Amino acid sequence: MQPRMTHWTPQALFAALTGATLFATVVWSWHQPALTTIVLTLVLIAQLQYHPHPNDHRAMLAAALLGTPAEAVSVHLGEWTYHAPGLILGLPIWIPLIWANLFALYRRLTRLLLAMLPAGNPFRVPYIRILTILISVYAFLTLTLMDKMPLVHLLYAGFLIVMAGYWRAETDLSIFVIGALLGTLGEYTCVQLGYWHYYNPYFTSLGIDITLAMDWGLSAVIIHRIAEFRPDTST
Repeated sequence: MQPRMTHWTPQALFAALTGATLFATVVWSWHQPALTTIVLTLVLIAQLQYHPHPNDHRAMLAAALLGTPAEAVSVHLGEWTYHAPGLILGLPIWIPLIWANLFALYRRLTRLLLAMLPAGNPFRVPYIRILTILISVYAFLTLTLMDKMPLVHLLYAGFLIVMAGYWRAETDLSIFVIGALLGTLGEYTCVQLGYWHYYNPYFTSLGIDITLAMDWGLSAVIIHRIAEFRPDTST
């Protein structure tokens, strides 16, 4: 996914408006699922219409199809619980829409960020190096400190090994950090507002788990890779 913007200011304004709308919609209309669903649908349409990347629709579909059952399983296993009206299988009815919107936004922000740091920019190489170091340190600390079953440790370690070996392009590193930061910020806000809670959070005073940023970052990379996947037809 190469940045293809000649002027990034309108894209920055649209991305900021999209992010603010998603955040405000979930926070302010949490107890009105019908209104939340309508607004999220309109935002989704807007993202599909305003300078989308050709594969953004695939990212939206992958996010909705993978994120929704993953949340349902996590709720069923007792990782967290939602406090909202009109739950279906323990989830708000608009969960597929917020997943589709968020991961399309993460891709848009990644394109925007790399367009602001084009090849040849003196800050581009240091930026990539800093991201690599930060992700490596965070991954090491998370794997060391997390209190999970051995199988869960292996799953995280497996994804991180794949990322270190194959998913290490500039877009991968950038979308990991964007997803980790924005996803964690949004989820922390909702937890503090009492919209859902974790049963055994690592950071008890904050109400969130140590793997939260990792979950968002890895999800962003995986969904981005699915959207960009092209089978080899040369043979």
